Amino acid sequence: MIRAAVAAIFLIVSAVLVWIAFFVGAATPTGTLFINLGTEIFGILVTVAVVEWFFERRRLQDRGRELSWSIYHALERVVWIWQGGPQQVGSEELLGIISGVRSSDPVTRSTRMLLVNLGTQSREALDREGTAVSTLTGLEEALQDLQSLGSLRDGESAVSVRMVAEILESSATRLARVLGQPTQRLPAGLIRYRDPSVEAQGQRYFDHGGGGRGAVGQEEGDALIQAPRSGS
Repeated sequence: MIRAAVAAIFLIVSAVLVWIAFFVGAATPTGTLFINLGTEIFGILVTVAVVEWFFERRRLQDRGRELSWSIYHALERVVWIWQGGPQQVGSEELLGIISGVRSSDPVTRSTRMLLVNLGTQSREALDREGTAVSTLTGLEEALQDLQSLGSLRDGESAVSVRMVAEILESSATRLARVLGQPTQRLPAGLIRYRDPSVEAQGQRYFDHGGGGRGAVGQEEGDALIQAPRSGS
């Protein structure tokens, strides 16, 4: 607001000086002096405005990258809680783990909660930081995909494991591009320590995700999304 007011004052001063120049006669020494002063002030104002625009855009891009890393790490954590594997992975391994998700992999309550939180975080980033998000190509699309995970809040939501995996994979790929990370995925079969079982999800969530022992105790036999049982 202050910068806008200062810019408006300088613009008015510039216009007034040019008007005075034509009032006293542009061809006179006094008129020439006022014209030169007015145009000089206007030129300085334009230069400052352009520099300010570049600085503001850079600030928004930096903010967009901060949001991208925050969402990326949240996604990485959800995938690790759900599927296991090494806790610290590169984008190639992350994409490989997601590509190896099977339709029969269960999704426990705790994992569902993390997926919902990821969707909520993405929606809030779009709502509150839309200007920063729009400065980075691909970030808005990634967040729009991820915010659909918020529908898992409804326990009756008919969302398949495959659909969840596709959302995570497409979003992780877009985020990797935004952050300048590799997007060529590692074959899932080469990634060690993967275990999407209900018990393993509960253990990982308890050890590194929080929620207390009560939440872990509810994991066994309490998978939200599973493949249909044979014979059903």
